[in-house]
Amino acid sequence: MFMNDFTNFSTEIALVAPRITAVIPAPVITGIVAGTLVETALGWRDVANLWIGDRVQTLDGGLARIHGLDRRILQPAAETALIHVPGGCHDACSDLWLVPGQHLLIDTLEDAGIGAPFALVPALALTVDGFVRHQFPNRPVEVITPLFADEEVVFANSGVLIHCPGVMDGAGRYPENSFFPRLDTQAARAFLKSRAARLVV
Repeated sequence: MFMNDFTNFSTEIALVAPRITAVIPAPVITGIVAGTLVETALGWRDVANLWIGDRVQTLDGGLARIHGLDRRILQPAAETALIHVPGGCHDACSDLWLVPGQHLLIDTLEDAGIGAPFALVPALALTVDGFVRHQFPNRPVEVITPLFADEEVVFANSGVLIHCPGVMDGAGRYPENSFFPRLDTQAARAFLKSRAARLVV
């Protein structure tokens, strides 16, 4: 009796065995590229060397504690090229690589069309500047997103202001409900062109 049941049992298991499917990772659309220096309570450090619990200097003048770290590997040739900002451009003290969808906080110079002192622009819009290039690094890169209790703006490569999400929003998402106005790529390009012209005058 037991052997007969065993045969039936094994047949039933074969019929209901789950299929194994590949897990496709989410595309990397935001985050800070490893090698970027951020200002912390202990001085300037590579974002790749940050840990949960470290405190990072923020735009509002306070040290904010990191509550989470999202780490992903970006394969530029297969996913997207990065934005290369040479040192000396856009307040970067040294060369800086940015994920195209990563948002930066830019001083609007009281642009009446924006209606706020700062605005978030995607890194891709910076290519309106002839010195900033959309390039493929020759190797995979690690992209790290520090997650704070609430959204924060941190200093990178001395003068660049990078937006970081809160833990409730999570990594890999655009800052839709940010405290700051967010411009899409087209609007950001127009704004940056106008801003550059005002700086020349």
